[in-house]
Amino acid sequence: MQKKFNFFTFILCLLLFQSVTLQLNAHSYRVPLIIDTDMALDDIRALILLFNQDMADTRLMVTSDGAVSPKTGRRSLEKLLILMGTAFPGNARSTTGQPAYNKKFLQAPGSSPVVQPGRELQKKSPPWRAWSEKIFAAAGPDASPEAKYLPPAAEVIAAVLSEAESPCVYLCLGPLTNLADALELNAAIKNKISQVIYYGVSPASAQVDWNTRRDLLSARKVFASGLTIKALSNPAIKNLEFNTGFFTRIKALNTPAAALTVKLHRHAAIEKLLVQGHFRIWDEIAVIYLNRPDLFRFTRKGANVYEVEHYQAAEIYKVYLKLLGHAADSHLMEREVVVLNTFPEVPSSFKPDVAPFVNKIIAAHGMEEWKACVLTNELHRHLGIYSLIGAKMGLRAREILAAPLDSLKVISFAGNEPPLSCLNDGLQVSTGASLGRGTIKIAGSGFIQPAAEFVYRDQKLRLHVKKEIIEKIKADIRAAIKKYGNLTPAYFAHIRKLSIEYWHELDRSKIFDCIEQ
Repeated sequence: MQKKFNFFTFILCLLLFQSVTLQLNAHSYRVPLIIDTDMALDDIRALILLFNQDMADTRLMVTSDGAVSPKTGRRSLEKLLILMGTAFPGNARSTTGQPAYNKKFLQAPGSSPVVQPGRELQKKSPPWRAWSEKIFAAAGPDASPEAKYLPPAAEVIAAVLSEAESPCVYLCLGPLTNLADALELNAAIKNKISQVIYYGVSPASAQVDWNTRRDLLSARKVFASGLTIKALSNPAIKNLEFNTGFFTRIKALNTPAAALTVKLHRHAAIEKLLVQGHFRIWDEIAVIYLNRPDLFRFTRKGANVYEVEHYQAAEIYKVYLKLLGHAADSHLMEREVVVLNTFPEVPSSFKPDVAPFVNKIIAAHGMEEWKACVLTNELHRHLGIYSLIGAKMGLRAREILAAPLDSLKVISFAGNEPPLSCLNDGLQVSTGASLGRGTIKIAGSGFIQPAAEFVYRDQKLRLHVKKEIIEKIKADIRAAIKKYGNLTPAYFAHIRKLSIEYWHELDRSKIFDCIEQ
């Protein structure tokens, strides 16, 4: 009786959690997802890509018997989430007490864990289990104490899906044990799964891969269930090597996600295999497909199964690095064009005074900032210093908070009087917060300063333009007024020239004082 009470209490908490957190905002989309993993090294890399992008509305995470046991997998996954800054109630947010990343709440209220271990297969452990279980050995204590009772993963999957308001994607990076067991408990949950994205091949294939072979019976049940399955794989002939050369490129990214990836390869056995060229981009392909399905072509096998036939290997490498990148240009959902075919970035498309700076500015600050600043200038109707700083400020806030476009609430302290109030136009464009949507406000009189406050989920951040930057801008404007007169055509021509220089020279990571609240 006690077990049943704990189980349904857990489900109630989890469903309540789903309804009040991780909501989709007006202009961005996060994929509703159930994650199933055996926490192999390639699974871990795939999950880093997934969580670093913040593109998943994660409903549940379960672990299977594969590279490690389900219980070890659960503890490893919780450690990974902590390292990535995910909150676990009642515990430190990371091994240092501070989030290594920005907070992404994937945890139900109370003490019930959102990571559920699956069924033990009672099979011989794979030879790589010994070092797979030690990947997180140096990552600190377990995320939470081992629970006296955890409901079977299959029961939780069935319960969560049966109560779900709309279908979600089932992302499986390990054996299909948990999904097969859940379907046996309640076959009707098929209607709540939009598709299964599976790293593995059909059990009817001539050469069965590891994930399928590990639990062949469960694979047969799932592939025969009628569910839509996208089966992804990386045959030896396809290569996609995860070798020392590619690993060096990951190190060079110098981002938190890349640094964590590198850190989790610091085991003698892993380093040796890396040098030997053992690793491939395996399970990561499933997450890359989730992010860029256009890179893949499938062959239909029967009524409901689609096996990958071709993928753009060179582009997969690029996307992999992009998913590990910094917030503004890759971690975040980029600004997509709405009515244009492509966003203009060819120098010949711009005015003669701007054209020589196009490639320099994009190289210095990235494409996302370029887009925000170009649109800010068009909205603002002239090329101004403060409007450009506002664009850089909003983008920097998104970068620090790991916030997608259109997801922030903003309070500007720049007032309503130019030139300082010009900051507001840049803030709107770069964050997506707008007066029309009611997500940006201008603070009342008495607060006039080149600063703004940004709110994303439970996080609050205040950015203020550094004093030395403001003093330089004021000095430049005073000099322009003295030489050309106030608001004359010659004055605006000079301000335009200064603005282009500031656009190029000001690094958004260095021009703001930051106060996280």
